[in-house]
Amino acid sequence: MIPIRIKRYILEIYILQEAHGYAAISGIAKAVKVTASAASKMAGKLKEDGYIYFQPYGTVTLTKHGADLGKKLFQDHQVLMEFYQIIGVEEKQIRQKVREAEMHLGSEVIFKIKSFIEKHKKNACGVH
Repeated sequence: MIPIRIKRYILEIYILQEAHGYAAISGIAKAVKVTASAASKMAGKLKEDGYIYFQPYGTVTLTKHGADLGKKLFQDHQVLMEFYQIIGVEEKQIRQKVREAEMHLGSEVIFKIKSFIEKHKKNACGVH
């Protein structure tokens, strides 16, 4: 199983890369709320583990393996964002609440939440 810390970094790198084409250590550090030094150290580990391409003082991009994981984590993130909206979590708190929970939920739970959302949408549209 992939440690939560690694998942958090991969997700944030994925989001930054989707927005800008790459991630910078400073952006990653800000996203995960750590120092640039800590983010740089983690980038070294992620590179070693085959998740990213990274040159010190350069940009960070995901490998195919990292991008595949990042995409999955982002899809799970989107499912939880939608779920929190449906259940009425206050809009300004949703992002933080999702970040607190998402890395602790397994794929099976996310799949069940996604199924719940799909049923909820069908019922809301009057389709039975």
